[in-house]
Amino acid sequence: MEKSIIPIRPRSWAVALTASSAAAMLYVGLYQSRAVRHLWCPVFGKGCEAVADAAFARPFGVPDGYIAAAIYAMILLLLLGPVRELRMWVPLLILVVLAALANALGVWDMARLGYYCLYCMTTTVLSPFLLWAVWRLR
Repeated sequence: MEKSIIPIRPRSWAVALTASSAAAMLYVGLYQSRAVRHLWCPVFGKGCEAVADAAFARPFGVPDGYIAAAIYAMILLLLLGPVRELRMWVPLLILVVLAALANALGVWDMARLGYYCLYCMTTTVLSPFLLWAVWRLR
């Protein structure tokens, strides 16, 4: 294992990044289902609500915030298991790549819409770090 000044604990990082992303997307999903009246969006103003209410934010009629939160919940569950085993690591890696691709597609959709969502952008920025942490678990 490599020596570094700061000890790197990939599982801890992966759990923290996944939990943060799951919480962010659950919040968006709660707004999309109107369990929350307004999205607090300090950086993009009403952009969060505009993105969450956009047609692309409901694939198959399901709020994408809930879909993303479910994917992150599955990632979190897999992170709790023996991730060094190939039978656990491969599905974990597939889900993380799926989440990263979905985030990239979301940014493309937001750019076309002209509005941005802080929570969606946060999960997108965290995606490469999550991928790195999961890759380090093998």
